[in-house]
Amino acid sequence: MYSNIILPRQWSRLSYIYRTTSTLEGQSLPQTAKSSDGISPPPRIPRGPTDILQALAATVGPDPTAAHYKYHDDPYLIPLSNFRKRSYALSAEAGRKAAAWIRDENAELFNTRVWDPPGRKKTPYFNADPQILAFSPKPIYNDESKVTEEDLKYTINNALLEDSLKIFQLLGGTSGVSEELRIEFLQLLCFYNEKEPDSMEWLEERWFSANVRERQAATWRIGGLADKIFESLDPKTPEAYCCIIQGMAKYYQAERAYVLTQEAKDNGIKLSTSAYNSLLGCIGYLKEGTALRTESLKSLLVEMNEQGISPNKETLSACLRSISAWGGGKNLQQLALQIVAELKQLGIHPGLTAYYYLLCLFCKERGPRFDILSGILNDLEQRDELEPKEPTDTNFFITAMGVCSDHLQDINLAERLHALLMKGDNYKLVGDAYKESIYYRHLVTVACRHAPLERTTQLLDMLVPNVYVPEPTVMEEIIKTLEVGGDGDRLAQAWSQLVVFGIAKRAKLVERLLTAMCSCYQYQDEEVKGKIRAAAADILKYSQLGEDREETQDLRSPVQKLSANALSNIIELCSDTQDKSDPNWETVSEALQKLQRSEAVGVPNKPEVLASVAQKAATVGKAGIAAMAVTYLSECGFEEAMSASTQVLGVMLNRSQEEVQQLLQERQGLDSLHPSALAIADAYHLAKTGAPAQSLDSSTSSESDSESSSEDE
Repeated sequence: MYSNIILPRQWSRLSYIYRTTSTLEGQSLPQTAKSSDGISPPPRIPRGPTDILQALAATVGPDPTAAHYKYHDDPYLIPLSNFRKRSYALSAEAGRKAAAWIRDENAELFNTRVWDPPGRKKTPYFNADPQILAFSPKPIYNDESKVTEEDLKYTINNALLEDSLKIFQLLGGTSGVSEELRIEFLQLLCFYNEKEPDSMEWLEERWFSANVRERQAATWRIGGLADKIFESLDPKTPEAYCCIIQGMAKYYQAERAYVLTQEAKDNGIKLSTSAYNSLLGCIGYLKEGTALRTESLKSLLVEMNEQGISPNKETLSACLRSISAWGGGKNLQQLALQIVAELKQLGIHPGLTAYYYLLCLFCKERGPRFDILSGILNDLEQRDELEPKEPTDTNFFITAMGVCSDHLQDINLAERLHALLMKGDNYKLVGDAYKESIYYRHLVTVACRHAPLERTTQLLDMLVPNVYVPEPTVMEEIIKTLEVGGDGDRLAQAWSQLVVFGIAKRAKLVERLLTAMCSCYQYQDEEVKGKIRAAAADILKYSQLGEDREETQDLRSPVQKLSANALSNIIELCSDTQDKSDPNWETVSEALQKLQRSEAVGVPNKPEVLASVAQKAATVGKAGIAAMAVTYLSECGFEEAMSASTQVLGVMLNRSQEEVQQLLQERQGLDSLHPSALAIADAYHLAKTGAPAQSLDSSTSSESDSESSSEDE
């Protein structure tokens, strides 16, 4: 009975072995193009597991209108705001972190491997086929662990600093570890300054990590384990001097690094190029004044030449980093260009980091305009690809786009720079989410200010919202551009974008949008006008919902209310209709009531708009709205109140202006007028004399308001 189960497994296993040996999978292909039988196949090209996918993706290119692959391809689940993009991505990664925690806490449960063809067999995990180290549980070291130097090598090679410290203590410290391994451990400590590095596994956390500027202060651990290991070495090798000097210079312990450099020179120990590069990058912490710093920089370069130490690209970057940090001026600029020219003669061409520091040196925010970026782009465009060499390479594109936007104000250079970024695999140099946002902020800003409307809208359609979500300041630039171009359709769409992007609660931005709608409204066709009126009505409803939510919930920050100018713009837009049954009149009524109840900040700066709206309302039969508008004008003391009162009464009573003037001056027969007309007459008297009419008491006014509102309905 059991043979029926075992034999198929063995037979399938044997068939798998035969299949692999009889096909190309089990054969070793020649590594050269030479063969003894006359057949010369091409040499084998090593391929990665995703090379085919990358080749297929290169044939179609990226789709900027599609959401990122890490989000669900569902219209209801695709995030369209910066907050939701961050939340969705980090939530998914939090699930992966939870799975990794369960794996590490219950390592004994993950000891199953999968055979090919299918079949499961219990076996220790390290015998798994294939073994994937990233999925295997990590070893745990404690005081009872039995460790060897191989364990210390494993933790050093995988940058597990805390585990390395524990194993180093278990091995007996400096006396229990070989000298070669102590140097390797010293390199790890100096590189990370005895701090556990951030995990490279969690990509989203590093992508969305808040931008933290590098602390320009001495953070080296004086008297720490790195110093103790260095002192324990006897004799001290060049590798030990180089790594301790580089570590101290990296963490701004410049004086101590300089002392060790002189000590190594006195002992006849030759330092490496990397050690001198680290010293060149921290000269500003050794000397005071530009003259002394320049002299010290030149002396270090001369010393490298005398000792036969060849410079490299990092040498150029270190020199330019120091020079750009010392300020500006022609002397420093000439020094930087001289160093670049001399290293070019040695075959060392500037990288992205060197160009970044040149831009920082020449293109100051308040300095004179230098077009050094054109020459930089000419050089970079001739290269087949841009390979990242230093961490600061990711600063080039955001700095260069900032130069295009603020310093040079050149849209053509900005487009060339963007084309360079999108070329090949260069987009990996954009950096993290913060730098990507800054880059596109500068790109959209320079396009809005200096590009034609067609090119700007084309760029916005390509970037927003899947690639880039505009910040409030950038959205204001977009609104200005659409206003100047008279694109009312996109202005109406801008309101829905504000809601989707999560910035519709910013009152100043909404007011700017309403102002742009009003300025270009009259030049639009009827279809676009209808969209603008619908957007204005929705703005008022959204504001009311926010105020109601503030009353029912205890919000941390108060809701920003619309100003009187914003309400006046809404009234102007929504009142452009001749249909009495149009629901936009309800929006006009609600906005006027907010103005009367002083629920808006300030007063309208265009009272003639309210006067015109009152006359329109009286024409279509909305007497209550006309009365509210005229009453508000008189209560605020606008000079347009008297003329508006006579014009509106003339429309309501179907009389000439002279007859209305005589009726208002004599004030005879006013009690027989409609309550709305009576309220307008009272507003006229208030605007003329500054005091309410004596014949109109508070009860009459309340009755007039109620009857007027019922009539409007």
